[in-house]
Amino acid sequence: MKLHMHLLSYGFVSILTLFYFNGCSSVPPDTFELEEHLVPEELAHDPLQENSDSSCSYFYFLWGTHAENNEQYVEAEEAFEKALICDPDSRYILRRLPILLLKMGKQQTAAKWLRTAIEKYPDETQDRLLLARLDIQNNEIDEAINLYNELISLSPEDETLYLRLGFLYSEQHRYMEAEKTYQKALLVNPESLFAHLYLARLASQMSKTALAEKWYQKALEINWSIELVFEIADFFGKYEDYQKVEELYRSILEKNPKETRAGLGLVHTLLLQEKEENALQVLQDLRNNSDDPAQIDIITARIHLRSKNFDRAAEILTPLTVDHEMPEATYMLAVIRYQQQQLDNAMALLQTIGQEADQFEDATYLQVRIFMERKQDSRAIELLKQTLLNEELASPGLYTLLASLYMEQDQIEKGYELLDAALIRYPDNATIYFEYGLLREQDGSQQQAIALMKKVLEIDPDHTEALNYLGYTWADNNTNLEKALEYIQKAIQLKPGNGYIQDSLGWVYFRMGKLELAAIETLKALELEPQDPNIYEHLGDIYMAQGQQKKAIQAYQEAEKLFQKAGDKARLLKKILDTQE
Repeated sequence: MKLHMHLLSYGFVSILTLFYFNGCSSVPPDTFELEEHLVPEELAHDPLQENSDSSCSYFYFLWGTHAENNEQYVEAEEAFEKALICDPDSRYILRRLPILLLKMGKQQTAAKWLRTAIEKYPDETQDRLLLARLDIQNNEIDEAINLYNELISLSPEDETLYLRLGFLYSEQHRYMEAEKTYQKALLVNPESLFAHLYLARLASQMSKTALAEKWYQKALEINWSIELVFEIADFFGKYEDYQKVEELYRSILEKNPKETRAGLGLVHTLLLQEKEENALQVLQDLRNNSDDPAQIDIITARIHLRSKNFDRAAEILTPLTVDHEMPEATYMLAVIRYQQQQLDNAMALLQTIGQEADQFEDATYLQVRIFMERKQDSRAIELLKQTLLNEELASPGLYTLLASLYMEQDQIEKGYELLDAALIRYPDNATIYFEYGLLREQDGSQQQAIALMKKVLEIDPDHTEALNYLGYTWADNNTNLEKALEYIQKAIQLKPGNGYIQDSLGWVYFRMGKLELAAIETLKALELEPQDPNIYEHLGDIYMAQGQQKKAIQAYQEAEKLFQKAGDKARLLKKILDTQE
């Protein structure tokens, strides 16, 4: 190793001088979240008094640090590795090298050096901590759990280790182990806020509501905070314990009357309990303390709209449209005037909403609707055409709306040309493909409609309406029944409680010959959509297939009452007559 002593030349002294003024002992920040590292003991001594291995290692350490500070990471890596050749047991470089490698994105190599350090210094904790975090980042949770258990054996009084280990157990749904680990954290620190909080969350995950409430209450006693109260309110809200949610929000407002989030949370909770007057009073209190009373007025107006108190809502909104020039208030007031059939007033308000407003597109839709109700189809079409000329205002929804108007005017080719142009502009927009498919269905081009709906699912596999369309259409054509069942069942998972999808499921079962299941699902559909004549007709068809003519006639009769078109009524009357024969 004496060979290395010649390095104490002018170049070596220059490097020493450079690092003296640049602060060679500082470790630059890295991109990986790390614990603080101690200054190595070997750097506290004069390297010339050490053996030749230390001198060599120290030289390469300085070289590597200089390179790292200048972001020459490959050179720094090479220098640190040479330093470890000179002194394989250098504690500081064994720490420094993995950090550098992580900055370079070499996670596997960093992990290798960390394991080497752990083998050489088995009683140290920092290498295990860093390796555990690296394992978590790489989703190697079992390895991280093993490391935290080793760390706990080395530092059994470190509360943080138990909290991290418990969290890993809970992420793997190993709830009992997580609970025991958090309990051990409490043995170390009986007043640990995070141990109580994590136990509360764990109990909530395990649906142990009483236990979760107990741990949350203790956490509040240890350290009351607004964010913790919000979390506990969300917990009780999940179980629809609105009285406790109300109490929690009020506890925040008692301490801070200007806390708008708590106030609006309380308003929502009161409305869920049908306490509208109480909600309006809370909003009034918020308004009195608010720096932005106009926004509180908007919310108050919405509540009056919800209860169809249009006059009071309009009374609140009118000053906002004049004094504050708020497009949101203007649009809401226009909706009220539309509901009150004051169409001229509504139109005048809508036309004051500028193109830059978030409500501009909704205002355009409502203007189109008013024009259509007035039988002014050409004006509706012209409004949409002019809007679409502006690239900043154009949207997929406006394209599909104009296309549907063309179709209603029997300008079918214009409609298709417009949608083709929309797809050039928005080639991956599922909404355009879906609306295009519906128009093809209306035009009688069912095969093209099916192809377009398949394209929708290529773009968005969870598009509920496309799943339902394909499933129902295949069932109606008595083809691809297994695939139809798969699509409809997926649609129900995505949008439970939808009567039309439920009806599709019943119709698939009917086509598959599973008549009992068909009747069950169709009756569920009627519970959700009791005024839909098509569902009654389907139920009648199912009863007929089961040989229950009396029930079939009753279902057909209900369908005939609900259908509005003469052709539909005639079809149902024929079914009733055929059944009676």
